[in-house]
Amino acid sequence: MGVVKRLARLNFEKRLVKIMRAEAPSLFGTRAPTRSDIERYHFNKLQAVLRYAAGNSSFYRELFKNAGVSPDDINTLADIEKLPLTEPEQVAAAPFRFLCQSRSEIARVHNFVTSGTTGPRKKISWTQNDLDRIIRFLAVGISTVAKRGDVVDIWLPGGLPYGQSDLLARGVKKIGAMPVVAPMDISSEDHLRLITESRATVIFGPTRRVFRLTRELQDSHDLSRLEVHTLFLTAEYLPDKARADLQKIWNCRVSTHYGLTEMGLGVAVECEAGDGYHFNEADLLLEIIDPETGRPVAPGNEGELVFTTLTREEMPLIRYRTRDVSRLITEPCSCGAKAIGKFAAIRKRIGVITRLAGGEEIYPSLFDDALMDMSGFVDYQSSLERREDREILRFRVELNPADPEKIHEIRKRLLDVPALAKNLQTGAMTEPLIETAEPGELRGTAAGKMRITDLTTLPCKD
Repeated sequence: MGVVKRLARLNFEKRLVKIMRAEAPSLFGTRAPTRSDIERYHFNKLQAVLRYAAGNSSFYRELFKNAGVSPDDINTLADIEKLPLTEPEQVAAAPFRFLCQSRSEIARVHNFVTSGTTGPRKKISWTQNDLDRIIRFLAVGISTVAKRGDVVDIWLPGGLPYGQSDLLARGVKKIGAMPVVAPMDISSEDHLRLITESRATVIFGPTRRVFRLTRELQDSHDLSRLEVHTLFLTAEYLPDKARADLQKIWNCRVSTHYGLTEMGLGVAVECEAGDGYHFNEADLLLEIIDPETGRPVAPGNEGELVFTTLTREEMPLIRYRTRDVSRLITEPCSCGAKAIGKFAAIRKRIGVITRLAGGEEIYPSLFDDALMDMSGFVDYQSSLERREDREILRFRVELNPADPEKIHEIRKRLLDVPALAKNLQTGAMTEPLIETAEPGELRGTAAGKMRITDLTTLPCKD
């Protein structure tokens, strides 16, 4: 693991700056860049993309006109807040109005639903140059956990040319490693066979799928004897205690990735220090805003991640709302990175946050923290109901092996969640109702990010 960590330290910032130099050679000298150099690069690219979008996208031409703003009004990076935000619903409603080139230039369209289970269905279009830039950054990202000669097991959807798994496979090849693509519906035993026969050294896949794989195999196989040196997890939150369990079971490093299809799939990789994400500042400009007012939050405060694409040809997105909640980490990074920024791990997503009658917010990562390190825990579903002015949280929990006796421990862990404990004490909520699921029953829920199904507005059954 030491070699891979040293690669992470050396590669990410160095390779990202190399991309920036290629994109804007006149802005960088031969010395190591400063944060001011990065910001000058961002402003240069921002001015270019605003003029490009205003001149070629009917959506942005109309949006800017209606807002009474033009690219000429943006004279500093801070001026970006003069521009309207782009909502995911706008992209879903009229994707082709965002296009800046002829449809004949489209090399690939990704058609997807945001976050697996929430948000509208969208179509994002790419030229070949756009796809090449995606592969370029995916190679930078995978280089933080893999090197030439590694075998990377890829467990992602989109096996068609330039789909998710194919794009990452091309990025893996770019660093001299070998990709092995696993089918999304593969069983745990068959996947283990594939990992063993291919001698995979890195496994890249959604957090909950890899977690399930681990739980279903750990009692019958010694996963620590495999050649895997890194689990590279994406799409969902990973609690610290669950990370420690995975590290122990596999005897390997566990790192995480933050991706967003609208921004080019690969967005950020976990810092070596394990306390946040360094992101693709060569292709993206990041803001963090108050989701209620749309205004920037103070540095270090929590808010919604908003990205602007800086190098996109076919479908640039300007001030695009992600619905993901995080904060900028302003302290110097202990990994050694000097010029690039960092944001904190995503624990909350607007749209999956549910507010209880008492005012407290609940969201899946609270329950992930409470349950995922419990022996035998595999997965869960949750729903919130209101009956006779009292709220009820229902949990359906899958265990391996199945053990109804563990319901008491599950309930105890949930009651230690402060928001639940407070509402139970005030009488606004009953104790959580818990039932066990059959082995494998919740396998399909691992396909997307978790959410709490809010049933409080639906008629209650007798």
